[in-house]
Amino acid sequence: MKKNYVGLSNTLHDSALAIVDSQGVVRYAEATERYLQNKRSINCVPDFFAHSAKEIARYCDPDAELVVAQSWSERAAGLMEQGLKEIRDDERRLVELFGEFPDFMRGHISSREFLYSSQTNVLSQTGNTLKYELNQRDDAPYLRSLERRGYDHHLTHAAVSCYSSPFSEAAVAVMDALGEGSSTCCYTYRDGRISEIKDVPNASSGSLGFFYTFVCATCGFGHLTGEEWKVMGLAAYGNPRDDLYNLFRPLLEVDGLTVRFAPDAALVGPFKKIHDLRRKPDQSPFVAADIALAGQRVFSEVYFELLNNLAKLGISENLVVGGGCALNSSANGRILRETPFTKVHIFSAPGDDGNALGAAWLAYYEDHPEARAQRTPAFQSPYLGSEMSTDTLTKMRSFGPVRQTELETAEVCRRTAAALAEGKLVGWVQGRAEYGPRALGNRSILADARDPGMKDKINSRVKFRESYRPFAPSILHEHGPEYMVDYQESPYMERTLRFRDEVLDRIPAVVHEDGTGRLQSVKKEWNEKYHLLIEEFYRLTGVPLILNTSFNVMGKPIIHTVEDALSVFYTSGLDLLVIGDVIIEK
Repeated sequence: MKKNYVGLSNTLHDSALAIVDSQGVVRYAEATERYLQNKRSINCVPDFFAHSAKEIARYCDPDAELVVAQSWSERAAGLMEQGLKEIRDDERRLVELFGEFPDFMRGHISSREFLYSSQTNVLSQTGNTLKYELNQRDDAPYLRSLERRGYDHHLTHAAVSCYSSPFSEAAVAVMDALGEGSSTCCYTYRDGRISEIKDVPNASSGSLGFFYTFVCATCGFGHLTGEEWKVMGLAAYGNPRDDLYNLFRPLLEVDGLTVRFAPDAALVGPFKKIHDLRRKPDQSPFVAADIALAGQRVFSEVYFELLNNLAKLGISENLVVGGGCALNSSANGRILRETPFTKVHIFSAPGDDGNALGAAWLAYYEDHPEARAQRTPAFQSPYLGSEMSTDTLTKMRSFGPVRQTELETAEVCRRTAAALAEGKLVGWVQGRAEYGPRALGNRSILADARDPGMKDKINSRVKFRESYRPFAPSILHEHGPEYMVDYQESPYMERTLRFRDEVLDRIPAVVHEDGTGRLQSVKKEWNEKYHLLIEEFYRLTGVPLILNTSFNVMGKPIIHTVEDALSVFYTSGLDLLVIGDVIIEK
């Protein structure tokens, strides 16, 4: 019997659904936040009512049995209960130490408690809605019996990272905030097999991901609302301070392939000092710039130390990195310089949303071991999400704005490039949505990077966000070495590189305060229409890159529907909206 594989990422944040068919081909993958338009979909199950069944009906083979694969194993619930018990023990020790529970530890303890209890809740709820929804379908009785499997959380991170890679063998590092007994795991990947490196103990006593959320909170940002990005952006404005570095650095140590926190007694003093440094809500974010820089520096040191220890094992010159920590593009851009690895792969969705596809792939290869051994490494497209509704687009053409024009694709690109060259702000919606947190030319806001005032213009008129937040360049791959020092192919906007000094004045809107940019390499075979648009802009201006940022406003996910696109267009300073081959003007 033919089987299709439905992957569910059932973490309390960034839940997602993915579908792999009977041939191992990815048919669909998207985070729940897009459908809900609820940033990071905190405490929302991935099989959200009605939505998951609709996507299964659309992308699964009608005659296939379904295997539902989840991104946490059966032991995860027990580990969450153990985590809650450890929190109670920590509270008792703190009361014994201070005579009463110290206020400066309250936020840290409550955050951990929220994570463990919420994760327990999501684990218990996942799959129930999906089974109910599919049981209501009289036209597909074969779907009533669902086979369910659960996989180790870090293994699903490793799977999506390895099976999306262009490598047949690699060393693999997974680092995040919370896993099943550990926050760091390393693997070998060879000929389709992923094997955990077990001879080096992994410990749950340290977490590079938790450390970064702690820095995020100290800077006055919310880690659960997706504001870790702000720490990276703000760090470029900071001044190096030994006192802050010396406060953060002793919190973490690397032991082989393990990250450890300092003992509880050693943590208390620094926690008190760091708590007192926290930015107040009425203070400017720039007050915390030095804190952000110190935190980013410590994060990077630990990151590279662990990767160097992995390199010493001699597994491969190729490196695959997954987990939430792999979203730190500032550190990613330095991996090849700071370690012996010669190539590095980080997928478009290395965080928990990517685990839906990791779980689906694990289930598929479990049933098809011969396909795993015969897998041909290739570029994995990130354009795996939803499309704009054709019915809604038709209605928009009939009843929507008067100033809309449908043209041939080549002419759409020419006119859009001309508008960009004139300084106009463009909403660009094409094909299928990107899988992961970054817009890669299908759900993007685009602008001319040559304008030195463009960054402030977009932040204030469109994104409605802080002035220090940077914007990324999308560059024609063949021109990458002309603009970047030690250029690296970056298909998923996953790494930050340094611009060459001689180009800084040409594209000031995408140059961050420290002279870097989180670039996206664009090739014709990856995204033909986006490549054509940038080519047209290059023909007009002599500059082979444009500013690219996600099509959303601060606090909201990237747009999901035609209605979302129109809403942002008419309530912001965008000048032009392009949906497919339709251009809409104000």
